This record gives sequence, C-alpha cells and structure tokens, in this order.
Amino acid sequence: MKIAVIGAGPAGMTAAYKISEKLGHKVTALHIYELSSQVGGLSKSIDLWDQRVDLGPHRFFSHDTQINKVWLEVVGKDYDIVNRQTRIYYKKRFFDYPMRALNALKGLGLIEAARCMLSYLVERLAPTRDTSTFEGWVTSRFGKRLFTIFFKTYSEKLWGISCTDLDSDFAAQRIKKLSLFEAVKNALFQSKGNKHATLVDQFAYPFGGTGSVYENMQQLISARGGRVYLNTGVERVNTHLGTARSLT
Repeated sequence: MKIAVIGAGPAGMTAAYKISEKLGHKVTALHIYELSSQVGGLSKSIDLWDQRVDLGPHRFFSHDTQINKVWLEVVGKDYDIVNRQTRIYYKKRFFDYPMRALNALKGLGLIEAARCMLSYLVERLAPTRDTSTFEGWVTSRFGKRLFTIFFKTYSEKLWGISCTDLDSDFAAQRIKKLSLFEAVKNALFQSKGNKHATLVDQFAYPFGGTGSVYENMQQLISARGGRVYLNTGVERVNTHLGTARSLT
C-alpha cells in the first residue's frame, strides 16, 4: 500500500503519524508533500530575533483523551504548564478575555456597560434568527453591541474575512457555550465547577514552541520509514477509475 499526504500542517502530520504507527507494516511508501520549507503549517515555530516564535497564539487544551495521548506521545516531558493571560486592547485599555464582568464594567464605564447590557436584553427579547454564522452565534449570546466591541474587529482582522462568512461552529469551538449571563455568573460566583473550557487558566506549552510538536512528528515518521518532501507542492491528483494513481 502506498499513501501520500498532501500538506504537512497539524492535520497532515498527525494523519501521517497515526498511519505510520497503525499501518506501518502494511504501507510500502508513506510520503508527505509540503509546499513550504518547514512542517507545521500555521502552527509552525520559526527562528526569529534569536528565539523561537510561533505564528500566532496556539494553546493546547483538550478534553479528548485520544488527542491528549497523541500530544504527550510526541512531546514527552518537554513541556511546561503556563499561566494563561489573554487581553483585548480597546480604546487604550486592556480587557480580560474571556470577559470578566467587573473588569469589563470598569474598563467600559457605566454608560457603555449599560448600553451593552441593554443590547443583550434586546437580543433576549428579539433573538437573532440566523445563528449559523460567527456573527449570528456570538450576537445571540452576547448582544450586538458587545459583539461589535470585543469580537467583530479582532476576528475579522485575524482571519481576513467577514464574521458573516465564518461558520458558527468556528465560534462554538472557541467560545463554547459561554454567554454574557454566564460570564457575569462566573465573575460573581467563581468556582471550579462552573468554568467552561475557554475559561481555563493554564495550558500545556512545549519548550520548543508549538511547531516542535510537528517537527517531532516528522522525526518519528522518518524513523518509521516515511518521508517528508519540503518545498514540494502538489498541483494535481491523477486518478483512474475513481482511484488515485499519482501526483503531479
């Protein structure tokens, strides 16, 4: 059996890693093709300013035991537990993220905070009908005004497209089921039992940066007989009778 994996990002490298682990004895050739000069995709780490720098913030946190198992297999003991500190910069002030009601109230001021609460109440009385988009999903949980202040600009700047073009699943994976009501509740009644996944205060981080996870995978795959071709793009998958035959 010959297997080709197109792309050496997190998905491609993890797929190749599991294939080499589970089907190694059945695979005669396992080739991974990557257009860039390094594995990791958008989760790679690069050498910059005499230090390792990630391409954007990447935190590892999962309730899935299978994912945790793979991550620990690859990283080993070369990681540390890091305290999370995320902030949103708005009108020359830093706000906690996920939002903390008292912090937001102090930063926004009473008038703006009242407007946000009013916007949320309006949303409760006349809910957004289409919650299939990022904008609709977040608005339904935080109100239009708070969505515009804390989510819209940041998300569109980060991903380069309108929040109406982002799927609601994208928001659900990152914000879970947190709402303005729950944010206020968590601020007033802080306890371990009522925290959502996005409210986790610590996360595991590899010493070599996020990209080291996929660099380690590359070494393990190579040790099992697989091969990663860097600077090698794939333009076409040639098929015959519905079966992939070769790559161009």
